[in-house]
Amino acid sequence: MPYAESLGFAYHQILVVIAGAVCLFGTWVGMRHFARARATAGSTRLGWLFMASVVTGVALWASTFISILALDPMLKSGFEPVATSLVLLIAIVSCLAGFQIGSRPFPALAPELGGLVMGVGILAMHFVGLHAWHVEGTIQWNVYGLVLTLLLGLSLSALSVNRANRPVTRYCRHGAAIVLAFMICAMHYALTASATTMPDPSLDLPGYLIPAHMLCFAVVGAVLLVMGSGFSSYVIDLRTRTESAERIHQLSFNDTMTGLPNRIAFNERLSFDISDAHEKGQKLAAFSIDLDGFKDINDVFGHSAGDLVLIQVAERLRNAVGEGEFVARQNGDEFLALKMSSNHPADAQAFAEKLGTILSEPFKVSDTDVKLTASIGYSVFPLDTRERDHLVSNAKLAMHRGKAHQAGNICRYDRDMDDAARARRALARDLLSATKNGQLELHYQLQTLLRDGTVCGAEALMRWRHPVRGMISPAEFIPLAEETEAIVEMGEWALRTACRAAAEGKLPGMIAVNVSPLQFNHGDLAETIKGILAETGLHPSRLEIEVTESMLMSNQSRCLEILGKLKTMGVPIAMDDFGTGYSSLGTLHAFPFDKIKLDQSFVRRVPDDLLAAAIVKTVLALGRSMNVPVLAEGIETEDQLQFLIKEGCIEGQGYLFAKPVPLAQIPDAMAKMLQRVAAKTATVQQTDAQVAAA
Repeated sequence: MPYAESLGFAYHQILVVIAGAVCLFGTWVGMRHFARARATAGSTRLGWLFMASVVTGVALWASTFISILALDPMLKSGFEPVATSLVLLIAIVSCLAGFQIGSRPFPALAPELGGLVMGVGILAMHFVGLHAWHVEGTIQWNVYGLVLTLLLGLSLSALSVNRANRPVTRYCRHGAAIVLAFMICAMHYALTASATTMPDPSLDLPGYLIPAHMLCFAVVGAVLLVMGSGFSSYVIDLRTRTESAERIHQLSFNDTMTGLPNRIAFNERLSFDISDAHEKGQKLAAFSIDLDGFKDINDVFGHSAGDLVLIQVAERLRNAVGEGEFVARQNGDEFLALKMSSNHPADAQAFAEKLGTILSEPFKVSDTDVKLTASIGYSVFPLDTRERDHLVSNAKLAMHRGKAHQAGNICRYDRDMDDAARARRALARDLLSATKNGQLELHYQLQTLLRDGTVCGAEALMRWRHPVRGMISPAEFIPLAEETEAIVEMGEWALRTACRAAAEGKLPGMIAVNVSPLQFNHGDLAETIKGILAETGLHPSRLEIEVTESMLMSNQSRCLEILGKLKTMGVPIAMDDFGTGYSSLGTLHAFPFDKIKLDQSFVRRVPDDLLAAAIVKTVLALGRSMNVPVLAEGIETEDQLQFLIKEGCIEGQGYLFAKPVPLAQIPDAMAKMLQRVAAKTATVQQTDAQVAAA
């Protein structure tokens, strides 16, 4: 092979490699932008599509001209400026149209159609580029080679957009760029096989042409500029997305206010530590930490002050943990902790005491020192349980058990707690269906006028006859009913049952029914009672609604509004358990009650307990001054009765007169009360006669 021919062949191969490399790198960047466009919408999507089109178009434009020059690099040649610019425009527009069509969800073959549009554009680029290429010689084309070039351009460009838009793996975008680069090289060799060049030094090139070597520099500069900016935008976007992902991870695994790990992070750490404890043969303690009295800070100083306290708590906890220890915030004023050790439960107790100590130190709230305590419960794996979820629930159960006895307690879980909690949950489930299953009963305790023993009414008291456990104390099931909100249905049932019994003449005088705070918060209690009175036919003046001070203080405005409606209807309102609250006088002033019920805790201690006697006298005097009758509960002895009569108490109830009994036993209870009155009257008359005879 002559030297000139071998040199031309070497140049030819170098230019083809350069064309393929330019196309590969440029289209790789463009396909990355195209992938971002597919993942976005609106103006952002259009922006990424435009960037992808510019980068890919410039790469295709550059590789097209380099491949044209590679047809015969030793031949003196030049390019028309307008046509050269037109090729660049065709490249960008065809890529934009192809990407736009290819990224649409419809029709089904949209990616392939977009690829065909790009293929047509690439063929047009070559056609215009070849016409813009002037050489000192003549070129003859083979028709079959041109057809092959046409087919290669259309099919490979369609395949490229297909791979970019229908990725099977994360490498498909790289495959799309490789296909386009391969297409440029394949089309070049097809054109080379189709073209026959014959130098003709007699032909003069026009002066306005861009020399080939100058175009090479322009192409290289354009490629470096556009692809460099495109690659930079991709790197910036990648970094931005990475930072966003890190921020999302931060928000997902850390509490935004305190900066402590959140419950999700705690669960991950718990899983890791349990596996680690298995491998190392160590023990893992989980802690549930609840701040006592934190609600008061929010109520007194405001929620912003409460947030500042939580931040201080988090800082103290963060500084307290060491190796093998972990703290997290669950929600509100509840925190969680873990401690790995081979010496549990001794180390767990010491760790809990350390946390309790640092949290008992005063907090600064609005320049005021505020003291809090922390109730802490803990459970040890695998001593208490081998289940991950049970470990945390056991710690919470221990915390609540300790807090129920005294705020600031540190309590370790034991199995008796779990048994009690399980039994309580089972009882709560049974309670939800107690009303429908007819397991509830009403017992009635008669009320009397103390002076003469006349029956003046009865109080309805709810009882639950469990199918397995038998009669269950109200002290056990009423709190459960309020926790599960079953008390709403149960309370309505009690009102209806008591009113019906009174309306049918089975109960004498007034019928008193207690209502729960939850009944005030669900629906319109006044309308419910109005409907029950209309349904049963009981006159409103015979129904007495009993409320407690604590219930009124929980939502005073709403309660007083409902009580006002009831009083307008003619339903008497009694304050129950008077004297045990913390604002009795204020409550009496806020609403005109029809009766005051003196709590039995004072009545049972008179007349021997001087302090209780003084309280009873004060309440009775208050009732007289306000012209409100007082009913004393829990009268059990004759001495208590005589003390109350002497101090002017009007009404009373208690075991001295009658115990709570079912409705069927009311006649017998009334008969016994009449016998008692008759016997007492006879005794008084006999005493009077003896005095007169003496």
